Amino acid sequence: MNTLLKTTVVGVFLAALTGMSGCASTSKAEIDAMKTDIRTAQDTANRAASDAAAARNEAAAAREAAEQARNAAMETNEKLDRMYKKSMYK
Repeated sequence: MNTLLKTTVVGVFLAALTGMSGCASTSKAEIDAMKTDIRTAQDTANRAASDAAAARNEAAAAREAAEQARNAAMETNEKLDRMYKKSMYK
């Protein structure tokens, strides 16, 4: 996700730079439009970074829950093994 964010920001920046340097007479309206586009791209990039951080946190929580479930299953298996062995000795 980070790569997509960087690519988007760099692409918009290069497009704006090319637009500003591509023609000798850039009007104020064109510059303002480019600034708006850059702000929009930055907002999109910030949202993407926020979404990525949230996804990372959710994945960490899911991993922790899976580890707890695995540990509980292992404990249950150990109890059943002990119960089986105990019944076999009787």
